[in-house]
This record gives sequence, C-alpha cells and structure tokens, in this order.
Amino acid sequence: MCCQNLGRHLQSLGFKVHDGKRGGHKIITHAGISGFLSAPYNCDHGKNPEIKRPYINQVIKVLRKYETELQAFLEEQDHV
Repeated sequence: MCCQNLGRHLQSLGFKVHDGKRGGHKIITHAGISGFLSAPYNCDHGKNPEIKRPYINQVIKVLRKYETELQAFLEEQDHV
C-alpha cells in the first residue's frame, strides 16, 4: 500500500495524520477514541512510496484494538 492511500483511509476513519520528526515518519491520532494517544508508521522516502509490511501490520493492530470505538465514532458521525 502506498503512503497517500493509507493516509486517506485513516482520515476517512477520523484519524489525523501528522508528519513525524524525520522525513517519511507519520503519527496518527484520533480525538474520538478515548485512551488512544498515537501510533506511528513510516512512509520511507520518495514520492508516495510503498509502506513496509511491519508498519502496515502495526496500523492493522491499532484498527483491530479500537474497532468497537471506531464503529461507534463512525455511527455517531453518520447521525450528525
């Protein structure tokens, strides 16, 4: 998966994607999930590069861990 695609998918779930301290590093946050602070991933270098599998696995782990909270957040957004 390329970096821009992952960022768009995460944003559609209510995450904010921030640039980290070093090039290619990204930090995700979500104001609608109680207890969730942040999670990182690395886009490597270059224009819209592929994300390495360990970072994809890390993002999937976060999504699974907070699946119930994400569903509740998205349902609430649909009713607004």
